[in-house]
Amino acid sequence: VAALARPFKLEAVLTHRQHQEESARKVFADAARELSRARQALADMEKVRAQYRRAMRLKQDSNGSAMELILYTRYLARLDREIGDQKHTVQTLATDKEKKREALMTALKDRKVIAKLKERYLADEDKKERDMEQKLINDVAISRYQRKQ
Repeated sequence: VAALARPFKLEAVLTHRQHQEESARKVFADAARELSRARQALADMEKVRAQYRRAMRLKQDSNGSAMELILYTRYLARLDREIGDQKHTVQTLATDKEKKREALMTALKDRKVIAKLKERYLADEDKKERDMEQKLINDVAISRYQRKQ
């Protein structure tokens, strides 16, 4: 009897929504990885800056040459600019990741709506099948009873 049941009309839509969800999931994962790499790069840059600041203080304390101190100062200034740029990049990537997370959530909800419809459809088909089987059993029981009479 199940073979006679009509197929779910929105199966193609469900498949499409599953594909959209999977694509959104991959895009979000890529954005998360990219943000993580950018944050790690920022942390590395800040670590290098801290090391060079310590080194410059040691040079100042041990009466290092003026030329060395100028070089340290210029390098630290450049590092500060690069760190500022990297912070901006991290902020941009964080915003981008959040947008992609929202897109993933939307795709997930869209797919779940169709999946819920399919679930209801299958439950309805199952109920129809059980009702038909019960009717058949009742008809057989009635006809047997009538033959005994």
